[in-house]
Amino acid sequence: MSHHEAFEHHDHHDPSKTCRFCSSAYSHEEHPSAFGICEKCAYKVLIVLFIVMIAVSYVAWFGVF
Repeated sequence: MSHHEAFEHHDHHDPSKTCRFCSSAYSHEEHPSAFGICEKCAYKVLIVLFIVMIAVSYVAWFGVF
C-alpha cells in the first residue's frame, strides 16, 4: 500500500480556523486573514500600531527620549 492509498482511507477534517491571539473560532471564508487572526484582534492590533506611530512621531519631532 503506497502512502497515497493509506492517506485516502483517513477522514479529511478541515479544522476550523482559530485566532492566534484570543483562540476564538472565526470564519476564514467570510473574513480572510493572512496572519491567522480574527477581525476583533486585527482592529486591536491596528489601534496599538496607530498609538505607537503617534508616540514615535512625537519623539521624532520633539526628541523626548
